[in-house]
Amino acid sequence: MLARIDNCGVGVAADLSPEELGNGVWSSALNVRFNNGYAERFKGTTQVFTTPAVTPYFLTPYTTATKRYWVHAGLTSVYVDDGTTRTNITGTAPTGAIDDRWTGGSLNGVLVLNNGVDKPMSWAGTSTLATLGGWDTNWRADVLRPFKGYLVALGVTKSGTKYPHMVKWCTKLEPGTISAAGDWDETDPAKDAGEVDLAETPDLIVDCLPMGDANIIYKERSMYSMVETGQPYIFRFARLHGESGMLARGCAVQTPLGHVVLSAGDVVLNTGQGVSSIANGLVRKYIFNNISSTNYKRSFVTANPQKNEVWICFPYGDSSSCNRACVWNWVDKTWAIRELQSVTYGAFGQINYAASSDTWGSDTGTWDSDETTWNENEYSPAEARLLMCHSSPMLSLVDTGTSDFGSLISANATRTGMHFGDPESVKTVTAIRPKINGTYGSNITVQVGASMYPDAAPVWQAPQTFTIGQSIKVDTFATGRFIAVRFSNAGYANWRMKSFDIEYTKVGAY
Repeated sequence: MLARIDNCGVGVAADLSPEELGNGVWSSALNVRFNNGYAERFKGTTQVFTTPAVTPYFLTPYTTATKRYWVHAGLTSVYVDDGTTRTNITGTAPTGAIDDRWTGGSLNGVLVLNNGVDKPMSWAGTSTLATLGGWDTNWRADVLRPFKGYLVALGVTKSGTKYPHMVKWCTKLEPGTISAAGDWDETDPAKDAGEVDLAETPDLIVDCLPMGDANIIYKERSMYSMVETGQPYIFRFARLHGESGMLARGCAVQTPLGHVVLSAGDVVLNTGQGVSSIANGLVRKYIFNNISSTNYKRSFVTANPQKNEVWICFPYGDSSSCNRACVWNWVDKTWAIRELQSVTYGAFGQINYAASSDTWGSDTGTWDSDETTWNENEYSPAEARLLMCHSSPMLSLVDTGTSDFGSLISANATRTGMHFGDPESVKTVTAIRPKINGTYGSNITVQVGASMYPDAAPVWQAPQTFTIGQSIKVDTFATGRFIAVRFSNAGYANWRMKSFDIEYTKVGAY
């Protein structure tokens, strides 16, 4: 008999019982993504720019009229890199700790940065960071973000008194300008500055993220919209439906479908019309059963626009930095799981970077096994790419090459509990016929197992080797009511699989 698994790109459902999963759904997978109907090994991660002088804990793109920079901030210094030159723009040294997460962005062509401990800073592309103009020396803010023509501060402290529900904004700034004296004075009727306490709910303000014409303010278990109305109130605030909030600063990202938010207990999609879980029954338990109970606030959410993906990055187990990402494809609606190498933060944007030569003459790979493409530019500034910073310290480009910094990516996709619609009968698997694309001559390891009972772990047989372009099938022998199969890479080659067939015979009820 022949069982065809004809859609390997449905994704992983780590939270559900394998015996209940549909055709093509994987019970576990690591370093394998799912898109366009394929299961495929994640591409590699490569260092970009020179090695940072400090451990970076924040990363953001910033563009002037003449240059495209990537900004990375450590605990006591801030640098910008244009792909050729790295410049220290620190000015007065910051004093924050690892968990004093940086926030900020670009407003009117000026970079603003804030760590919640020191006075906010700004940089216009020359000299060094300066104290944000017009900001009272006795104030601090947990979060500072640009919105439309305003700077918005959240969780404000004034002269040592904390206002954890406060939203404060400066007057609307003209293009090319940044906050100046009096621009934060909410008592001046000539200014658009103001402040309000969102204290209807007792949970604390965490962060904000624009959605169209609204700025969505996320508290720990609630959300509010901030919409510009003009004089006399400047902004209208309204509580949004639901009890969902944000786990920590930086735990939301904009997608074409809305905000994807890591909340305290779920991953949700906020469309502006309501919030719904996108992880429940798939990877929700996986995330929150494994996230560090000590360092969970070091989690962050970012996007990989090149692959239509959101990356939920978190410290797995006892890690002090993010070493695992649950990856959601917003087109295919699939989940994958990716290992990370001590990541502290990530951001996406365009990159200018002079990569090593990829000419025909400089390529040292063999014809049949070389994974690189002649004259391919993986660092093209024409599209937004995902960059990450590491505690190594290092800056890296995701989805580049075939290895993680020269190390093998151990990718595997496993499906257990398959019964082919007949959970009562015992089956003997004799062969697996994968439909795998990849580099000619590359090897994929195929392993088959079986169990007699739904909750029993499969007994795995010896792994077999499938050679791309040379093998038709792998012969195997496994007997049980519930069949398991695992595909993993044995080398550096990238590969993808659309479907596979399982040859088996029924041998009775026992």
